[in-house]
Amino acid sequence: MARPATFASALTLSTIALASRTFLRLTTKKYEVNGLPILLDALRIPHDEKGKGKAIEGLERDGDSSQLSRRGIVTVCNHNSVCDDPMMWSLMPLSTYFPFATPSHTCRNSRWTLGASDIMFTKPLHSKFFNLGQVIETHRGGGIFQPAVDRAVKLLQDGSWIHIFPEGKVNQEPTNPDGGLFRFKWGIGRIIMDSKVMPEIIPMWISGFDQILDERRGWPKPIPRPGAKISITVGQPLTSQIEPLVKAWRALADKEIGTIGVGGDWKQEAVRNTDTDTLGHVGDVQREMRSRGELSEGKEKEMRIKITELLQQGVSDLGREVEAKEGRFEKGLWSQSTKRVLPEGL
Repeated sequence: MARPATFASALTLSTIALASRTFLRLTTKKYEVNGLPILLDALRIPHDEKGKGKAIEGLERDGDSSQLSRRGIVTVCNHNSVCDDPMMWSLMPLSTYFPFATPSHTCRNSRWTLGASDIMFTKPLHSKFFNLGQVIETHRGGGIFQPAVDRAVKLLQDGSWIHIFPEGKVNQEPTNPDGGLFRFKWGIGRIIMDSKVMPEIIPMWISGFDQILDERRGWPKPIPRPGAKISITVGQPLTSQIEPLVKAWRALADKEIGTIGVGGDWKQEAVRNTDTDTLGHVGDVQREMRSRGELSEGKEKEMRIKITELLQQGVSDLGREVEAKEGRFEKGLWSQSTKRVLPEGL
């Protein structure tokens, strides 16, 4: 279950989002948002399959939707710069944020995301701030079966919105001169496939944030630069492409003993390790098996990889559409969606 909405959390989310909105609208040369209704509609999809793809009747009339049952939402996006989150959420309507909405509405309609422990949670004050900002502390090297990912899976069961940058790091020309997306991390596949209720999966593409905080920038390094040309695009859902693979995995999972992490839960019955003659838990054994890719004779790992690859393809396709409209390919500019192909003989 998601934690109860608090005024402190709503105020933190609203202050940062409104500040980002103000900065982008006042300092950019271009600010363009496309496809926002797709995301807003997803935030109204009921939890039951019968209401899939439709807004809940009476939502606008009755006002606050924070207590309505809803399917979980997963948004996946390219990683353009260190300011992508929170600045990209300037696309949300003013009615999302306090004082234009109740704390429950603000928290319910703001994303949860994963943040690195060694970057965002290094001090008590930082930890408090990012916790209020709905960031889940994630440990690098902890693997895709760590508690942080379990928590993301559980949030989806409650109808929360999880946003992920599956590349795992900023992708700009200095660090990736050939262009193209970095390989997506498998954690996003696990978050989706272990959700008991199939979430709505939406690709996004952002462009121009690297102009605000270019990795090559000099002093003063923390200060955002004005004059950027920004676009934020919400693509068509990938749910129908991913769902058959999730169903295939669920059929395999039903044959295993215990919860095996589905829904973010692990079976806690005690079991004795015959090799070391020590007591452990079934969930720990299953967690280790899945991390090695040995569950279901390796088929579970294959499903996870296929899901992740489909997600990457969906984001890449959206990116090519956006970058083609920007004229990147015609002008021979660096592209984040497409790897540069050198002429033969070079």
